[in-house]
Amino acid sequence: MKKTIILFGIVIITLLISGCDYGNNEKEITDMINLEKINFAFQTHIFDFQLIFDGEVTYDEFGLRTRRVTDPYHPDFDPSFNEIVFVHNEAEAQGFPDNVIVAWPRDNIATQLVVNMMNRMVNRTAEQLPNPNSWWGREPISLEDFGLTSPITIEDLVDNWEGVVGVWSSLTDSEQMSLRP
Repeated sequence: MKKTIILFGIVIITLLISGCDYGNNEKEITDMINLEKINFAFQTHIFDFQLIFDGEVTYDEFGLRTRRVTDPYHPDFDPSFNEIVFVHNEAEAQGFPDNVIVAWPRDNIATQLVVNMMNRMVNRTAEQLPNPNSWWGREPISLEDFGLTSPITIEDLVDNWEGVVGVWSSLTDSEQMSLRP
């Protein structure tokens, strides 16, 4: 009985140690690329992506391949992609190293509509918003809190992406869903 308890304890300790190592390695992998930036670009559906596989430039219009290679839980995960850069257009995407995913806002009316709708949502007053204590409510948003000025522009998606991501994160889930083209 005593041997069984000792053996059981050794197995538990081994599993805990192995689990801790796995968790640290996973964190190191996910810290390699800015997942917040990738998620924003993917979730808004207004960015095109460029990746380089085996020296060949690959365009990823909807970001599905980009999502797979940056998701550590996906079988297509590729840790060699460890940086994402936002540029203003496809022409600026040239010349980056193979490890960099380059993204730019699509040059179409849908992108401008998303930015216009985001500005309308940001400009909603407390009286126009559901109660912030309800599960679908939120507080009014001040662009200044995110280092932005009104109105948000397509250029802000690239030049001030951290602020735009902050605004995006302040919107409710239903507001975010309504912004997608």
